[in-house]
Amino acid sequence: MTDRDHEPELDDDEAPPPGRAMWFQYSEASSVGIEMVVSVVVCTVGAYYIERYLTHWSPWTTLIGVALGCLTAGNAVVRAAKTYQQSLRRQAAEAQAAKKANPDDDK
Repeated sequence: MTDRDHEPELDDDEAPPPGRAMWFQYSEASSVGIEMVVSVVVCTVGAYYIERYLTHWSPWTTLIGVALGCLTAGNAVVRAAKTYQQSLRRQAAEAQAAKKANPDDDK
């Protein structure tokens, strides 16, 4: 039995937005950790390469790369938090709309 079995029927011009499976939402949230590690490692290794072969500003170029990696990791966390907040707002709005559509269900 799926969640779609309990949805009210809609007219053709009132099609519901496509929903995501719950496992997809969890995998999206768990990928933030991987994205954080990869961004820090890639920026640090890239900065080390630039420092070693181009600038020779030891250790400043590497530290700039680490800082840039941390900023991109923070950006990933903020983006994931905003996505989660949007999904919570959407779920709350759907619950409120369902409550208004069926006021007798509260009893």
